[in-house]
Amino acid sequence: MYFFKRLAFAIPLLLVISALAFGLMRLAPGGPFDRERAPASPEIERNINAKYHFDEPLWKQYARYLGDLAHGDFGFS
Repeated sequence: MYFFKRLAFAIPLLLVISALAFGLMRLAPGGPFDRERAPASPEIERNINAKYHFDEPLWKQYARYLGDLAHGDFGFS
């Protein structure tokens, strides 16, 4: 019984922690491609945003983030 109580508490806690981590990364100024030497054309920028799913709504990005975390994929290093 003790194990199930701890598990029932741990799952929402992990969801809150992941939401905070995702939200803080989204609130950080700048983007992953802002420090490029030459500014990219709008077409290249759209292609990069589509490849990394930055053009999707936030709820969809968060769902993809949770799915990746569940599979052990913590993103690029």
